[in-house]
Amino acid sequence: MKNLQGVLNGDRQAPHEDGIVLLLVLIILVVLSGVAIWAAKATLSTEQVATNFRMNVVAHELAELALRYCEDGVMKNDAILIILPLPLDAASGAMPQAWSNLSNWTASPRQVNTLPAPQLQDALGASPAIAPICMIEEMRLVPIDMQRNQGFLITARGFSQDYQEASDGSITSGTDAWVQSMIRF
Repeated sequence: MKNLQGVLNGDRQAPHEDGIVLLLVLIILVVLSGVAIWAAKATLSTEQVATNFRMNVVAHELAELALRYCEDGVMKNDAILIILPLPLDAASGAMPQAWSNLSNWTASPRQVNTLPAPQLQDALGASPAIAPICMIEEMRLVPIDMQRNQGFLITARGFSQDYQEASDGSITSGTDAWVQSMIRF
């Protein structure tokens, strides 16, 4: 009867709680925090992949720009371009190999052609950290169907904005893209 009078008078006695609600809230909070951290990491890694892809595409486009510059120069017989002569001991149909040696790309005197800044400005609207370069090598082709046997192997390189290399030409950071073409006269 006493309890009934206490309830009627507004004296409610709190039921006995074991703290289960607090425990459930803490578990849910930990799970939600874990999901938020995972989502943040996934977003960052996706952004890094997208940035790396963009840098590779830009480097490839710069290499294509340099390749086109050297191809146009060879077609116009541009005297300012550096053209590596055919080695005297080269056999007819042998492929030039100077492009494959990294030290040839950094050698002095220069054996490569650098895309002029005005052309980069026209094409990109800005200058990259390192201008794209190309190497032109003379080659002697096997005559086919009464064609002349003179040709050129053109190799071009484009670089990402964060590209850096060691003195031996090896890459220390960033990326580069290589493209090649052959021109036959």
